[in-house]
Amino acid sequence: MIIAVSREFGDELIRFVYYRIENGRTVEREEISAPDSVEALKRQLTNLKIDLLITGKISVALERKLFDSGINLITGINGKSDWILNSYLNGTLQF
Repeated sequence: MIIAVSREFGDELIRFVYYRIENGRTVEREEISAPDSVEALKRQLTNLKIDLLITGKISVALERKLFDSGINLITGINGKSDWILNSYLNGTLQF
C-alpha cells in the first residue's frame, strides 16, 4: 500500500510525504513537493500509485479527480505526517 500524507502551509498544499507500507510497516518514506495545479497533482499522485491520500483540506475538483483515478481520501486531518500515518496504521486516527 502506498499512502501520501499532506503537509499544508496555511490554505496551501505545498508538500506531501509518500510512504510505502508493507506488512504494516513503513519501508520507504520520501517528502515530495506538490505541483501548483489540480491536474498536475492528480497526475503526480497517480504516477506514484498512491492508494490513499490523507489531507486536511482539498478542493472539490481535486477530490473528484482523485476519486475518479482510484485514489482513496481521508480529509480533515492535520498534524505531523509521521504521527498521522502511525495513527492510521494502528487504527487510532479519528476522522
